[in-house]
Amino acid sequence: MALTRDASTHLRARITSQGQVTVPKAVRDRLGAKPGDDLTFEATEDGFLVRSQPRVNILDFAGAASASAHGIPTTAEELDQVISTGRAEEALARDLRIREAVRRPRRRRAPR
Repeated sequence: MALTRDASTHLRARITSQGQVTVPKAVRDRLGAKPGDDLTFEATEDGFLVRSQPRVNILDFAGAASASAHGIPTTAEELDQVISTGRAEEALARDLRIREAVRRPRRRRAPR
């Protein structure tokens, strides 16, 4: 996509054949737009008003402090710990089931 500067305040971008546009860095900086953010286009009498809509994290709604207070992992490290603990508990339970099965005498079937 070609980007040209017409004047000090005018930037141009070209739409690709697939309908994509690369938003110029100066525009992204002015909007405060980050990768993953959505842009909204509002029709006005003079053209369109473009706004950046930051991507929302679910913890923004639930509250990170609230989540951690209830024991819900809020970081990758906490989630890894929960997964590791769960796997260890599953392995221990499986090991106990195997040991119980070995200790129990097997019932013999009566001949027919």
